[in-house]
Amino acid sequence: MTNHYDFTIITNTDVAGMSLVVAQNEDAFSYITQEEEFGYFQDGSVPLSTDRISRFIVDAEQAQLSAALV
Repeated sequence: MTNHYDFTIITNTDVAGMSLVVAQNEDAFSYITQEEEFGYFQDGSVPLSTDRISRFIVDAEQAQLSAALV
């Protein structure tokens, strides 16, 4: 059985203390840009301080969205 996640969170980036959140579907992208009001790069990824990842996951789960850390 394959798991499908709404977000992929990339924690290993070139910038220390910074992660990238990548929406995997339109609902997830709408949530992160409209509900959370985060800005995003041209590729659609959202920079997020590593310190805020756990709170983001909790908030996303409350919105019935799931995330995978990679």
